[in-house]
Amino acid sequence: MPQRKRARSETCATPELLSSGPAKRRAVRSSPPPPQPQRTLSPSLPLTERNLQAFENSQTSSSNQCSFPINAEQPLPSAMSRPLSPTRPNNNLDTSLKLAAYQIFVDYGRELPQALKEHVSTVILAPRDPNTPLSPNAAKIKQQRRVAAQQNERNGIKRIEPYMLFRGAAEDDPRVLAAPLVYSKEEINLHRYFLPLPPDRTVKNDWKELSQPRPDTAIGYVTRRDAQSTEPPSATAFTAKEERLLDGFCLTQYILFPFLTSQWKTPNSNDNISHAHNQAARDGSVIVNYLHKFYSLAYPDQQPVVVDIAHYSFTCDLHTAQIWVHWHDEEGHHMEMIFEFSLREEDKIVEARGILKNILNYALGDRLKNLKNALPAFEKSRVKGKGPTVRAGMSTAAPSEAGSEFSFQLPMTPKSSAGDPIKKKRSADVDRVLGDSVVGRLRWRTRNVDEGIGDLDSRNLSDDGVDSP
Repeated sequence: MPQRKRARSETCATPELLSSGPAKRRAVRSSPPPPQPQRTLSPSLPLTERNLQAFENSQTSSSNQCSFPINAEQPLPSAMSRPLSPTRPNNNLDTSLKLAAYQIFVDYGRELPQALKEHVSTVILAPRDPNTPLSPNAAKIKQQRRVAAQQNERNGIKRIEPYMLFRGAAEDDPRVLAAPLVYSKEEINLHRYFLPLPPDRTVKNDWKELSQPRPDTAIGYVTRRDAQSTEPPSATAFTAKEERLLDGFCLTQYILFPFLTSQWKTPNSNDNISHAHNQAARDGSVIVNYLHKFYSLAYPDQQPVVVDIAHYSFTCDLHTAQIWVHWHDEEGHHMEMIFEFSLREEDKIVEARGILKNILNYALGDRLKNLKNALPAFEKSRVKGKGPTVRAGMSTAAPSEAGSEFSFQLPMTPKSSAGDPIKKKRSADVDRVLGDSVVGRLRWRTRNVDEGIGDLDSRNLSDDGVDSP
């Protein structure tokens, strides 16, 4: 039988090429060229129908990949996956650089003002009475530390925090001895109105706003609402009249005049102790501003006493912990460490708890007395219309520029009209400062008195969706 001749193909070698060297194939390229290298058959394969079909299939597959939209499983081109220009961190974390831009200086080694230095050394750091029997809490902290370090942040805090800090009588916590007149709240929002302002527009444009002040725990004076939840009702530091006066000057609706806040991290969390320091500095600056404004309204003819407006905070990563003092001067806000210790050493835990107990005793003594003495003068200033009206649940927006101080207006009475020229101007001013979304929220609350805007006695307030701890 005569041999069958092979069909000529564009991919076959010509006689001229056979005489000069091995044959080479030419792949027909699609237009436009695909971004990925084409798959070609090896020159050593024989030209059969099966191999030719495989070659055509490979060409079709490459063409389809170029014409279809990007697949979710297909890696993105390098130009699309390139990170943004690293000019400023565009996130909600307040780094030490951002805090410094806002004139909040964390652990800069600044000297405490003389009056505060004497107060810290003689009152806060005073050694505990050796005749006072030791509490078992220090031993429990050391015992629980290893287990707590294996938990997430929330569960780790729950194992250590009650024994390290304090619980109020109204909390009815059987694990620890209760402290009178105070209450410890978890993860409550502090009003953004009292956040430090950017010193200029450049800082605001470059760094954006500070994040929401939200300590892991905050200890302050118990409200009457919480005190009356126990049977019998617990004692309170302020009268009902004094609380109603403070309703219009609200840092948080859950406690009054917080004096000790904390930020915690665990080895299993995404953040480290430096993040806790920065968060504590942000929280402390808000409370210092609140106290500074309170005393400035009460005594407008004198500068607030630095000891009266100072704040204390606690940071911990379940290995080590620090106690800090916060204050404000003409340079800005400062946060400096006054004590550091290891949770592995029981004697150091005892010493630290003695310092924290001194902070509590001061809060229940001279601090509380000074606050109550200032309330009558504060009330007179408020009657004259001085100072901002800041209520819980109204807004967490901070003033937009340095030197500005917006005031939330009282709701319109049923007889008043929004068409009045003065009210139109007020509405326009608020629109410019707060933005449409917040203004809409304020107007909605104005129509709903049960949210606490128009009723000074109302305590059924919301704080940006945060449930009462």
